[in-house]
Parts: sequence; structure tokens; C-alpha cells
Amino acid sequence: MLIGNTMPECSDWRRPYIAGLVDNRAAVAVTIAKRSEIKIGFGVRLKCRIKLPAAESLEILTTFADEHDIVYRVDTDRDTTYDSYQFVISRRQSMQTFLRLLQPYLVVRDEAAELLCETIIPRLEAGDHQSKASFLSLMQDIETFRELVGRANRAKYDLEFFQDEWGMEAPS
Repeated sequence: MLIGNTMPECSDWRRPYIAGLVDNRAAVAVTIAKRSEIKIGFGVRLKCRIKLPAAESLEILTTFADEHDIVYRVDTDRDTTYDSYQFVISRRQSMQTFLRLLQPYLVVRDEAAELLCETIIPRLEAGDHQSKASFLSLMQDIETFRELVGRANRAKYDLEFFQDEWGMEAPS
């Protein structure tokens, strides 16, 4: 229970609503995958996926995203009794814009969103994922992010994997 936490005034009621979806229904992930076309052999991917059972919630999300030039896709699962939807953002700048708009209203994912927007995405934009030494340093931030979103134990490629793979320690 948050005591003394004051939410900022907001004329757009959708921001706190969407922040609640991100806090409770979203998978926000930074994943590493083998990529032969990249010099170090691995790439970094970002994804925010919100699973929704209601078309009305999807409409709120897509309208909000369109108004803020956030690039997204919608996947629809019609193989179930009731249609379900996934709202997915995977472009860095779109994810950064989306999370920054919601950050004042995030409770559970506030620290993770801040680390992603203020450190990880800028480091990716700066190319820190393109050399082994800076990649290892970036992996330290990615592991912290994974801990904050509760996905630390689900990653195949973690800092220890790359230290063993490349015989290097992460810079201090």
C-alpha cells in the first residue's frame, strides 16, 4: 500500500488507466538473441506486450498510441471462445515515448521504466550493444532491469553467459 504517494493531476484519464495495464497485464522485456549479421553475434530486442480480453481496452490503447505517434502492432487470437488481443510495441523510440507518458502513473514498473528509458534505450542508441566490452556493461543494466520486472530467472542469455562465452569480465 502506498502511503503519501500523490499522483500528478492529469487531464487525460487514459494515462493512469494504461499505466495500470502496464503495471499488471504487460510483459515488458529486454531479450538477447543470436544474430549472425551483427559483429558480436548477438542482438538486443525490446518489447512491451499487453494482453487484453476486451476490444474496448484495445481501442483506448490504439487511439492513445496513434495520438502520440507510437508505432505498435495488434495481434488477435480468434482461436478461443472469446477473441483476445495483444498490443505490442517493439521499436525503441516508441517504447520510450509510451513509457515516459505513463511513468508518472506507474507504481509496480516505475523503476524498470525509468532504467529502460533513461539508461538502456540511450545506450542502445549510442551503440553500446555493438562491441563486446560495452555489451557486457550494458548487460549489467539489462540484468537489473530484468530483476525489476520480475524476469531475471527466465533469460537464457545473461551476463554470466557472455562472460564465460567471451572470457571477459564486465567493466566496473
